[in-house]
Amino acid sequence: MNANGDNTKERTGHRGMIGRKWAAAVLAALIVGTAGMPAYPVQPVSAAEVQQGSYTQDQLDGLAYLNGIRAKVGVGPLELEPRLTQASQSHAAYYNRHHFEGLSAHNETQGTEGFTGSSPKERAQTAGWSDTRSLGIGEVMSYNKATTREAIDAWLSTAYHRKIILDGRYKWVGIGLQEGTAVMNPGFLDYAQLDPAVNVYPYDKMTDADIGFYGFENPNPLDLFGVEYSGGIISASSGRDIESFHAAITDSKGQEVPFYSELQYDTLYLYPKEILDGYSLYSVKLDYTVKGESQPRNRIWSFTTGKGRTLKRLSAQYDELVLNPGAKLPLQITARYTDGTSGSPNTSPAYSSSSPAGLRVSADGVLEALKPGSYKVTVGSGSVRTTVPVKVFEPLKSKNYPSVDPAKVKDIAGHSDREAIEWALRRGIAAPDANGNFRPGDPVTEAQFLTMLLRTYRVDDEAYASKKKRYWAEGAYQVAKDRGLLLFSTRPGKKEFRDQPINRYRAAGLIASADGVNFDFSDAVDYVLIRDYMRGTSGNQSWSFGSDLIVTRAQAAAILMKLQSGMKQLTGAPSSLTPEEKLPGELFPEVYTKPELGEKTLIAEFRADGTLRMEGQFRDQANRQLDIQVDERSEEGQSLGELEKIPVQTDGTGRFSVTSSRIYTEGQLNVYFGTEEVSYFIQVKKGTLNASDYSYESE
Repeated sequence: MNANGDNTKERTGHRGMIGRKWAAAVLAALIVGTAGMPAYPVQPVSAAEVQQGSYTQDQLDGLAYLNGIRAKVGVGPLELEPRLTQASQSHAAYYNRHHFEGLSAHNETQGTEGFTGSSPKERAQTAGWSDTRSLGIGEVMSYNKATTREAIDAWLSTAYHRKIILDGRYKWVGIGLQEGTAVMNPGFLDYAQLDPAVNVYPYDKMTDADIGFYGFENPNPLDLFGVEYSGGIISASSGRDIESFHAAITDSKGQEVPFYSELQYDTLYLYPKEILDGYSLYSVKLDYTVKGESQPRNRIWSFTTGKGRTLKRLSAQYDELVLNPGAKLPLQITARYTDGTSGSPNTSPAYSSSSPAGLRVSADGVLEALKPGSYKVTVGSGSVRTTVPVKVFEPLKSKNYPSVDPAKVKDIAGHSDREAIEWALRRGIAAPDANGNFRPGDPVTEAQFLTMLLRTYRVDDEAYASKKKRYWAEGAYQVAKDRGLLLFSTRPGKKEFRDQPINRYRAAGLIASADGVNFDFSDAVDYVLIRDYMRGTSGNQSWSFGSDLIVTRAQAAAILMKLQSGMKQLTGAPSSLTPEEKLPGELFPEVYTKPELGEKTLIAEFRADGTLRMEGQFRDQANRQLDIQVDERSEEGQSLGELEKIPVQTDGTGRFSVTSSRIYTEGQLNVYFGTEEVSYFIQVKKGTLNASDYSYESE
């Protein structure tokens, strides 16, 4: 489904459900002509002047259906117009011949078969519609539709397409349906003033309203919020630009429904954050102000949804769970529904254990490991059930390792990791050599790092070695085998890696596997970053983790000291591989040190005192006066409105540096460095530094 045009879009979020405008960005959603009256009278032929045989029954049925909805919304009817219909039919046929993708589906290329005009307006002119520049022509398209009515339902389920077909400015329409391709071209003659009172959809007292929106629109409005789906879209259109708003959605129980919002000039879109319940009543309250008026207006309405989604599958946070004896673990259950969405179950599931004496599960899904063994937990909601395997490990043998007085170690004074080294010495995790040296810069082998990890959690690794020990770390590797820990040396043909220096990549894999998951090494890097078990070398993203760097003795101490403050116990890994989609979240991008400036580099430092320092270099923007726009950012990444616009002057190399005069109280910001060609975007959180290299764009 596509829409096309030349107007602009304004986006806002809600902060306590308060919205306001922010700077426009280009959005292809509607095609209109230049404002003003036509140069000469235009009298489109009305449906009454055309014999019924000139239109198909599908076109007449589609028009009647759409006009019925427009009447309930509160806008006037459309008339079928033969010249616009000819343009619609011709473009549908053209698309079927050539199949241009995305928004280019609205364009035609001169010289190709069936060409009638590059744009909807030109195609209407070719069909005999006035060539006056003041005429407005819109276009919406949909594919694989058996009837125009089916296409109208699809457009009504979207945001920008709905806006076009329910727009009160349009008076005439062309309808085309060719081999499943539906095209509608509404038109108007001038920009008549419309009533500032909003027209809403779903309209008041509507039944069978959509429960969800799944991104099936081009452009996809959900890209603004970084989500794949939302509840059914609620829209309100005024005859004037909406300047500000305060909105609230409540369900049948009176509970508020959280939502994203977008303000596009005269139309407000509300996107509920969760799929709506089926056959349920929802109420909307909207207070808003329009351009030219100081007094707020308000609108209250309600609607009832249609058939809801049904539960298809339940799953736990991992396909297999592991625990230590005495440990507790809350089950995190995800419900997957027939519409392809997932989230928390609408109703609390029921839980049961295969052996409550060994593994207890509470009514709210908290596991408690009582005895070692293998168990199954059943989770059910209605007729949908799932079984989660749970393994409770044998208790680990423990030992207090002898402490070493750091004052007696010769070579750690002044070292950047001295605190961590002293911590490791006091806990007996590491020891100096015979000469009293710690050797902080020496590399750590896999076997050494594994042993240090086990001793961090006071595991008696020697107790697991055989009487005729064949390898110095034999006991540690036996624990690793029993617990399924991820080690490169246990892979076929890789045994020699036991005594080779371990890099940060393999250290991350080992640490993640000790925390109850079985990610492969690359996903394990993301896991330890998300859990804050390890830090990257230059930033908190996988590409700035320093995966290939060898771990030194001092660095091993620093890694393990940080780890024990976050990972409270060493568990082990399940036998089945944990898929990537089970990673527990995403990281807010951050760099730890300021990078060197490249061809196109943007750096944002959001200081703890609330000031924002922007620095960068864009060689193709040398000696230019440009702007930096600062927006408040929501947790989901949505811009909540412009806070400040900062002028920037680049020097002869395209460099600039500027500090805001404003003190920002917001926790997160979206920052846009705007040029004539493109706007460069970066996000930053208070107390952190972020940087991006855009040089690849010039390659």
